[in-house]
Amino acid sequence: MTQSSILRLDGELRDIAEKLDRILSDQDSISANIECDPKLQFLDVPSANETSTDIQALRAQETLLSDQLVVCRELSVVSDLLEEAKMNLQLCELENCFYSLQNIRRKLTVIDFKILPMRFEQDLKLHLDEMHAHLVSRCDDIMHGFWKIDDCGITFVESTIVGTDRVEFNYSYFRQFLKTCFFPNGSFEPTIWFVSSLSMSDTKEAITTGLSTLFTQYIELEVVQEKLKSLLFSENVFLELKSESTLEVTTKKCSLDEILCKYTALVLFLLRAVTSDDQNTILSRLGNTIAVEVLKFFKQNSTVLLSPGSKQKEQLIRLNDDLKLLSDSTKGVWVYNGTELDALLNDDSVINNLKLDKLLQSQIVKIREVFRTSSWSKTFVIKLPTQETPSVNNDVPASNTDDNSEDEWDWGNEVDIPDTHDDEEKDGWGDEIDFSEDTKQEPIGTRKPDVSHKMVSENDEWQTNWDETEPIGKEDSNVRKLTGLPALCLEILENFETGCDEIGREKIQMTLDYKRNLLLTSFMAMCVCKCKDWWQLHHDIEYVVTKFPDQRKIFRLIELDSHFVQTHVDNMKKTILALIQQQFRNFQTNEKTPNWGITVESLLPYLENVAFPAIIKLKDLRVLSSFVEYVYADCFVAQLMSWRMISEKNSENLEEMIKLLLASTNHPALQTDERCKQSREKLAVIGDVLTAHLTDIMDMFSSGDFYLFSTDEIVQWIILLFADTGLRRECLDEIRTIRQEQQEDE
Repeated sequence: MTQSSILRLDGELRDIAEKLDRILSDQDSISANIECDPKLQFLDVPSANETSTDIQALRAQETLLSDQLVVCRELSVVSDLLEEAKMNLQLCELENCFYSLQNIRRKLTVIDFKILPMRFEQDLKLHLDEMHAHLVSRCDDIMHGFWKIDDCGITFVESTIVGTDRVEFNYSYFRQFLKTCFFPNGSFEPTIWFVSSLSMSDTKEAITTGLSTLFTQYIELEVVQEKLKSLLFSENVFLELKSESTLEVTTKKCSLDEILCKYTALVLFLLRAVTSDDQNTILSRLGNTIAVEVLKFFKQNSTVLLSPGSKQKEQLIRLNDDLKLLSDSTKGVWVYNGTELDALLNDDSVINNLKLDKLLQSQIVKIREVFRTSSWSKTFVIKLPTQETPSVNNDVPASNTDDNSEDEWDWGNEVDIPDTHDDEEKDGWGDEIDFSEDTKQEPIGTRKPDVSHKMVSENDEWQTNWDETEPIGKEDSNVRKLTGLPALCLEILENFETGCDEIGREKIQMTLDYKRNLLLTSFMAMCVCKCKDWWQLHHDIEYVVTKFPDQRKIFRLIELDSHFVQTHVDNMKKTILALIQQQFRNFQTNEKTPNWGITVESLLPYLENVAFPAIIKLKDLRVLSSFVEYVYADCFVAQLMSWRMISEKNSENLEEMIKLLLASTNHPALQTDERCKQSREKLAVIGDVLTAHLTDIMDMFSSGDFYLFSTDEIVQWIILLFADTGLRRECLDEIRTIRQEQQEDE
């Protein structure tokens, strides 16, 4: 193209540009021309509402896509974490696997699974549950590699190799990982995220069981402790420490040397093989048991262990030192200073006391062996020496008749008081009692018994029972029926004294009397539990007292027997007093129709079948007379003297009760003692006084029937029975005057 052509084109372009500028500068003209163009066709313009709806739909779709994008990004992270957890599990990087699973669980809490398929979340969580189970199973397998416990012994290693890749694990590090991750609060809690985040119930239960087993077996070491405890208490097990890591078990009957070696091996295993944390765990529960067993072993075998030429003392000293080192290594978790065993090893007095304890224990074991059979209870009759022997009951303290008195020895305080009721049914007693014609239609419980000849006849069954009881007479007062207990007691006393001589009395004199008293107390306690008849036990002890040469040594036995007898006597007194008081209360409330069942069906049978037979079999006149005086005077008369007055009807009731009481306690043994005879005579006079007229009482006074009564007693009975009249005052004055004159004459 030539130069001229180029210039021409430039001019044309400038002209065109100028024209366009002119056209475009007039916008109104352009718009008008466009609208007037017939060829121009406008498209349908959408409405404003349609435009708004389309925009909202686009925005909703944009939001949905954005949420899906976020979920996909989170799932991508979860996928990476899953791959990481699987890789850690395969490489036995269990701690990293644990934290990977923890991060996955945290991610799942923020992911919205609603926009994903329904089974996606379920399948993902099921897969995670399986990984939890694999992790727990792998932890259990690794811990099995550290501890091996079976019948052959216990083996512990500090490190173990696991898997085909031969990954090595350190025990202390791995145990700390378990405590930190699975048991952060020092115990297994099913509420930790590792368990609570599980979805499948079966898997959750299996993992809970697995973690609980991990904690009890390898954190608390319960299996190890139970195994050590069983080995410690087993008599036929020998222990030996092998390679500083294995406590080897051999079943055989062990000698004293081997038992001592067993204790040493167990202590060295704890001292050298296990870690300090495991020492604290084991010794916090088992430490005192080990120390006690070592002391017990020494005490039981001190004579042999410390015999001249024995090397076992040095072994015991080393064992005690090892126990001290073991205690120091726990840093206060288990404290053992070894002072007691040191004292036993170096103090002769302690050794002698141990020998005495062993002697005491052997005799107590012998007593128990005798009581395992009933052969000791066979009885035989002997005759005591004719010379006067000390009576055990002479040392019995004065009886305390207070109902609230306590039994110092707590033997036999139970008092069974027969129950009585106002409406008593007829029983065998009705055949022995005659009733007046005007009371035949009344209930038996309210009938008034007639003390006829039937109550005291020779054919009376009660009287026959009395006659069958052995009387306390001079001809048979020294005859006793004994069991095998006296021979047993004398034998153990002889063995004990012989053993003390062998030890050396001068070496154990400080504790000898105490140990002997302890032996006698143990003997008496076991006898009380085994003997059915308390009076028989008293006869046995009484015979021991007569045969043992030095009664000072058995004073404890005499004292225990005295309290034992007194306790039973006091219990019978309490029962009788309660029944008499019950009958008296019934008299005061129902004097016209009293309930005689209390006396006839409870009091009299108790006196005849329980109380008096026991007292008579005791064969002690002093106890018998004291008991009779208590029943007549303290239980009956003293209770009546506390009344304000005695009505005419109650006078008759009381007279009948006295006759019943005298008839039921009429035994030949009571005729041999002057105190018993006087007590019965005095009660009989009171029975006559109760229904007598005042003039009759004065006649009795003149005849000397009141020679057993004091002036105050006579006066009080008259005041109780008669109203305050001139005649009563004259009688009282006359009685006082006559008694005063008699005293002056004397």
